[in-house]
Amino acid sequence: MHSSDSGLTNGTSGSPQTTTEQMEYSQIVSENEKEIQEHHEYLTKELPKGSPIKIPSNSNINEQEKQGYKQVKYTWQRGEYKYVSRWHTRTPGAPIDQTDTWVVERIKPGIGHGPNPRPRQHEILVGKTPSGKNKWVPKSVWDAAVRARKNGTETNEQKEMLDNGHWKDKR
Repeated sequence: MHSSDSGLTNGTSGSPQTTTEQMEYSQIVSENEKEIQEHHEYLTKELPKGSPIKIPSNSNINEQEKQGYKQVKYTWQRGEYKYVSRWHTRTPGAPIDQTDTWVVERIKPGIGHGPNPRPRQHEILVGKTPSGKNKWVPKSVWDAAVRARKNGTETNEQKEMLDNGHWKDKR
């Protein structure tokens, strides 16, 4: 090997020189990392503040790009229930005045056999009831109202339930 093949000639010390292109790339990487960190902080600290129920800091976060809207799902376990507090932007076909909202679900697994069998419970949290208290509505009733809304056949009761089950962001 000749000294001219080693890269140690022509004024270099053997360490690679940083080019302008490498510096620009490094700057882009640094900016991207900062954006990712800021987005993570937003998802873990800021967005959960808008939920109608408290989201534990150790909840799982699943950010999704759906057809025509974005959603972020927070899931956690408390007692026998799995909770899902789901934030989403206005969905296609939703009322024109609907903004970013939360939908809260809870699921209690069924027990198929044994001394205390029970069916699976899947419910949606709905607020602003006549009594002023929140209530849990069976998901099947919720889904029927969603189908009726899409078909243009929703009743006033279904409309009220869907409107009150889509919680405005509290932030």
